[in-house]
Amino acid sequence: MDCNFNSIEIAEGVHFNSIIDKRFKTNKISINFITELKKETVTSNAIIPFLLKKGYNGCSDYTIFNQQLEELYGAYVASYVQKVGDYQVVSLSITSIDDVYALNNDEITSKTASILCEMAFNPILENGVFPLKDVEIEKTALIDTIEAEVNEKRIYAINNLVKVMCSNEPFGISKYGYTEQVALLTPETIKTAYDNLIKHSRVEIMFTGSGNDKTAIDVFKAKMSSVNRSYQILNPIATHSQLQQTVEQTDHMTVSQSKMVLGFGNGLEPSSNLITATKLMVALYGGTPSSKLFLNVREKLSLCYYCAARYDRFKGIMMVDCGVENQNIEKAKTEILSQLDAIKKGEITDDEIRNAALSLVNALKSVYDSDASIESWYLGQVLSGTNISPLQEVDKVNNVTKECIIEAANRCTLDAVYVLTGKEV
Repeated sequence: MDCNFNSIEIAEGVHFNSIIDKRFKTNKISINFITELKKETVTSNAIIPFLLKKGYNGCSDYTIFNQQLEELYGAYVASYVQKVGDYQVVSLSITSIDDVYALNNDEITSKTASILCEMAFNPILENGVFPLKDVEIEKTALIDTIEAEVNEKRIYAINNLVKVMCSNEPFGISKYGYTEQVALLTPETIKTAYDNLIKHSRVEIMFTGSGNDKTAIDVFKAKMSSVNRSYQILNPIATHSQLQQTVEQTDHMTVSQSKMVLGFGNGLEPSSNLITATKLMVALYGGTPSSKLFLNVREKLSLCYYCAARYDRFKGIMMVDCGVENQNIEKAKTEILSQLDAIKKGEITDDEIRNAALSLVNALKSVYDSDASIESWYLGQVLSGTNISPLQEVDKVNNVTKECIIEAANRCTLDAVYVLTGKEV
């Protein structure tokens, strides 16, 4: 069942990563420009993939560009921005059917790889910069994206916890940047940011699907030979520095239900041997419907509408977020910490470990269900300097001992608490 992963360097700081899985009938190729999160560049970088998505030099008419994609059996492109640890990842992708399903031996993979190359490295420009009309459209869209965050109160609260907890770290920076910086963007400043991204960033190309990756490698090798690069090696992602004392922040807003997020640091590197045990501990603590937080804080004591734990292995941060009535905020906080203390003391049963492991194993096996999830898994492996398949991780989960779970829990210290509550409080 496991897929075949291979990575080669095709230019300085440019890797082509292949994940071959014959169950798919499609191939997805993505090009990911990876740079360090910095306040002065994050916003200008964030708008770039949405401008690149509009076509390429020689095909600036969006209608004609879409016709080209339709002729390639409905190939489609996507652009997105991610935050992985201290890195901002600016991505552009194209997905199409594999060559074996095309008529008349049509070489779909080679053509889609060429289109993606042109979009990334030969964008539409007017007088040497991005067209003003396109820039204004994408500036409006980016502002809408940033401002829309406040409408999703659960995500808004989690993001604010990260800002509070990592205020002195790049991880505390929003991946989309800031509205006041969007207003200052011009075609010229964005072109400068684009040039820096192309020249200096780390580039990870991901090929995910059933096809022959060699044709795509040849296309990218040929293109990269003509790109002027001066690769600057990135600083490794730094694990969150645990705080000396817990920081707390409360914001007031018109909300019908308060949101509380607790942030814990554990100081573990992404390649630590204790990472798998930490994942299992987090699942047992608050990652499943049979977890301690769900069964005790939500179901038994009815202190929260929801209460869940999640883990960011790149930064060594566990977060617990819950929706709670104002009068239950302190009670819920006390009980959430009490349930973690129980794990630290070894108050866990074999059934709890078994249920958490089953849930984690099911999640790991579901990684194979889509090209997007497999790509995300292996991009994470590449960026953390590891190379473990989901099935290999399953084996590790099944070998985690109770003692390792207790050790993982005891590494967690409460660093920050963020509460979003009603204006009347």
